[in-house]
Amino acid sequence: MVRTFWRAITEVSDLGVVAEHCPHCERLMCCLLRSLCRGNHVFFLRLAEPTRETSCLCTGCLRTFPAKPAWHYAAVVPINEAHEMGLENLLAKTNPVLADRIHLKEQIRDLGGDGRFAAAYEQLEQMRPGALRAELLRKLLDWHRLEEPERSELGRRIAALTRAWQLARQVASGFPASAGCLPFVVAALLAGLALLFVPAAYGWLWAAIAAVSCLVAAAAAHHLLLTRSVCRWTREVLIPQAQDTEVSLDYVIAVIDDVPGSRLGLKEELWPVKDQLHTICRILNAEGKLPLTPAADAF
Repeated sequence: MVRTFWRAITEVSDLGVVAEHCPHCERLMCCLLRSLCRGNHVFFLRLAEPTRETSCLCTGCLRTFPAKPAWHYAAVVPINEAHEMGLENLLAKTNPVLADRIHLKEQIRDLGGDGRFAAAYEQLEQMRPGALRAELLRKLLDWHRLEEPERSELGRRIAALTRAWQLARQVASGFPASAGCLPFVVAALLAGLALLFVPAAYGWLWAAIAAVSCLVAAAAAHHLLLTRSVCRWTREVLIPQAQDTEVSLDYVIAVIDDVPGSRLGLKEELWPVKDQLHTICRILNAEGKLPLTPAADAF
């Protein structure tokens, strides 16, 4: 009888196709990227926030393996479009990190196994695809043309930005993405009172104006509360953790600013942080934690 009212539900959604290295057949293959959502329901009501994960289905050996984070892929190609693309084109479009890795393994051999080059690339690989990473990669590819001081400086910058990227993702989990629903609950109550107590002589037009005014006030209150939460998070979480890990805050701002916009419904934990980046920078400047020249300008 219990099973009738409570059950675990697993929902599988096909997101598209990517090029990935299959750990089972050890080949570069077209893989179907899937999203799995697991949760418990009682009378069709969700008990808690469901857990979400992604997996890949290799089209060669038909076996699944855990997928990398969604931000790792530059794009996800629809299944019907992937049929018309060659594997090399699919690799370049969906998984440029893997394409770079294959190319750079050849270059490492050509460079005689330079350990600093290999270490810089391994660190750079941990960052998500973006303009900042692409610029660093372009400079890394010119390693054989760089003088010794330039190689040392490039390696230092890549290491610093990689650590900043890791810190940004770590602190983003506690970022106040919403101020809650209290302002809108209050607005709904005020709007209801407006509809009840506005004299009939004024008609529905004035009642509608009053209701809209309540919603506008609720939006303003929500923005104010969210801004205060972001300021508190910046002072109490971001600044202390950056100091404890000795990560430069201007590098943290640079990697957050490099995050692209939302796409394909894939979740990115840094999108809410980037949306409030102006407020964060304002607080950091007020606290004297940012230099006059942003780190991104150095690239």
